[in-house]
Amino acid sequence: MILRSAGAAVRTPPRAPITTASGASGASAVPGRPRRRGIWIFLAIVTALVLVIPAGLTAWGRAIRQTTTSVTPYRHAITELRLDAGGAEVSVGPGPDGEAHVYKRLSWGVRKPDTTEAVVGGVLFVTFRCNGSGLVSGRECGADIDVRVPRGTRVSAATGSGRISVRGLSGDLDLRTGSGEVRAADVRGRLRLRARSGAVVATGLASPEVKAEVSSGLLDLRFAEPPGAVEARAASGTIKVIVPPGSVYRVTGWTGSGSAHLNKAVLDDASPRRISVHSGSGATYLDYRDEE
Repeated sequence: MILRSAGAAVRTPPRAPITTASGASGASAVPGRPRRRGIWIFLAIVTALVLVIPAGLTAWGRAIRQTTTSVTPYRHAITELRLDAGGAEVSVGPGPDGEAHVYKRLSWGVRKPDTTEAVVGGVLFVTFRCNGSGLVSGRECGADIDVRVPRGTRVSAATGSGRISVRGLSGDLDLRTGSGEVRAADVRGRLRLRARSGAVVATGLASPEVKAEVSSGLLDLRFAEPPGAVEARAASGTIKVIVPPGSVYRVTGWTGSGSAHLNKAVLDDASPRRISVHSGSGATYLDYRDEE
């Protein structure tokens, strides 16, 4: 740089550039990189914790997992079964008249689940609940419950996330699940079947009256004998109603944005038998069962 004073030029030495400790020039190069490096380190630690801790808890839960099995006989005149099973897998089938048996297989990690059984006035009550909702308690708690009752027993069963399976009974059935499956096979009583998020599948039906509903999932009803009245509803899912060959029905209902596949031979507005089908979005099928 050159300065002028009183007509004489005075030469001054040039200014040295400002440098950081790493040797980079300019004030703008000072902070950025260490801060970004810290963010990446933090994200790496969080990711490791998210992946490692659940895996470790799962392994620990399996290591301490306990299992127990039991069979409880009831020498009573059982006319009704009421089962509230939470997240258990439930099956119900026919047993000898005048008695019932409850087969249970329980598993847990930290706290043993609660189960109760009682007979009051011919009604058998069975309940199951997991204790705690932690990562280990929730993952490792479960049960398989199999109940054998007289063939004509009425059954009311509910689960939160488990499957309900009933077979070979002639009593009325009321089966419902939150996010699981409801299955019925070779039953003869009146049916009410519900699944909020899951599937309802019933085969070999000889039931005179069936009401079935799913919010989102599959609804599949297959009849061995002509039903008197059927009501099938699905907010979002597929509905299938399969009836014996040659039987006719007065069919009503609607479909929203789904398709309908109806065998016209099934339709007869003068028939005393009724089928009502309501579908929001999904396919609807009404047809005859294949001849064997």
